[in-house]
Amino acid sequence: MRRLLATTVLVTTLPGLAAAQDRPSLLDYFSLEVITQRMMQMGIMALRTQVDMKYSDISVDFYTGGITMTDVVAWPLPEWDTDGNCEVAIDRITLRAGALDEVDRLRSKMLVSGLSFPASCLPREPREALGMAGLSNVEIPRLTLDIDYGLPSSDATIRAYADITDVAIADLSAHFTYAWFDGRNDIEQPDPVMFLDHATLALENRGIWQALSGQLPPPFTGDGSGMFLVGMVGEGLKGENPGDADLSESQLAFTKSLGETWPAFVANPDTLVLETHIDGDSFLDFEAMGDDLRVVFDTLRPQLSLAPARVRDILPVSLLQASGSDISAEDRKKLGIALISGIGAPRNAAEGTRLLGGLAEAGDGEAAMAMAEAAEHKAPEEAYRWALLAGSADQKGATAMLDRLERKIAFARVLELQAEVSGGDKNSGAVLEKLSATRNEAAMRLSGRGQARSYEIAAMWAMIAAAAGDPEAADILEQLDERARLSGDAAQAAWATAEASASAKATEAWISQDLPARFGE
Repeated sequence: MRRLLATTVLVTTLPGLAAAQDRPSLLDYFSLEVITQRMMQMGIMALRTQVDMKYSDISVDFYTGGITMTDVVAWPLPEWDTDGNCEVAIDRITLRAGALDEVDRLRSKMLVSGLSFPASCLPREPREALGMAGLSNVEIPRLTLDIDYGLPSSDATIRAYADITDVAIADLSAHFTYAWFDGRNDIEQPDPVMFLDHATLALENRGIWQALSGQLPPPFTGDGSGMFLVGMVGEGLKGENPGDADLSESQLAFTKSLGETWPAFVANPDTLVLETHIDGDSFLDFEAMGDDLRVVFDTLRPQLSLAPARVRDILPVSLLQASGSDISAEDRKKLGIALISGIGAPRNAAEGTRLLGGLAEAGDGEAAMAMAEAAEHKAPEEAYRWALLAGSADQKGATAMLDRLERKIAFARVLELQAEVSGGDKNSGAVLEKLSATRNEAAMRLSGRGQARSYEIAAMWAMIAAAAGDPEAADILEQLDERARLSGDAAQAAWATAEASASAKATEAWISQDLPARFGE
């Protein structure tokens, strides 16, 4: 009777539950998207106390960390705009943080489409410069500001891009191998600690040269303009050096690049590029740079050119056409990395993998790492296999990728992938010559750096060393057992099989090599 009653209640309530799902519930109010949108709306309400503004819609994507506003109009009412004509319009603005699964990176990105405002929004000097260019309004079809910061290595990339109609395209990028602050002397005003790897500022003419070139004196645009600028800028730099010191090597290199690049730009006014030429990375000593202009040039080593280095590194068509024939290993790797990354040649992951696969199998860590990075988010198991090979070649970043991928791949499958890469490895008897060598081999197999990661092989070497009384080897075994235990029943079953195989091999070596006598001496 109770079963019949329960069935009747369930049948009669299902239509009501289905209908209720068509309406918003209390749970909908507490969704992360709604909460984020409400917070954004509250921020806009606070902002309206300083700037009048309106918009048509806000959309939130919590998983990609994005917030988008459309049809934004604002009236900032700057003090110099006495007539109140300043109106800023934006078709679409997107603010992005890192995606939900990007826990190791902090990202802040702003994408603006269709930004426009009249000259009255600008202060007097920029407004006059705009008038000299013959413009009364500023239109920016696309504006990007992007800061990408990596927590593990404290690296950072900063990029700014602006496409200004009838004026220019400005593209600024800088990559820092380390960027943070030193607060040991003053935690409230910490000193920046920054190592710059590369920086580029590219300005592409979109009308500004045609508007301003007629107003420049003949020495700047006529014959001999390069030599004229070399002399003028050289004298200016010398005057800024302490004690009117002669130009440093880096300052001379800059003036030389100016003399070569400027006449070529005047003849074909397309793009000017100011770019650092740093060998490795360079510490930015802001205090010293503020006291001596030569330190600025010696640190950044800027030079002027008509195209950034990334454009000059584009692969020639001849190399692309030769991809199907016999080419040198160096060219094969260069072409394969370009194809798999899409930098230097149109992206073609399949062809890049074909070119790099043999190199990676032969021990080229750079090739293996390139393929692992390309496959990490699309094919985790494939990426894991390449990362094993990259780690075996001691490639930087491989072990970190292995750790990340093991959070996505089942432990039993991890053991299978490791066996596919290391199953044919021959165990060197030299590892058993000293107890420390046996322990180190176990540690390398555990980490996957210097040898392909293999938990089974790591366990075999650790069992031998632990049996001889080595505490570090015993700790390696404990780590492996704990990893399997915390991964669930299926993982423990798979590990039991691998552990039995490792134990059999360790016991055979222990007896056949008479290791008690060897390690006991």
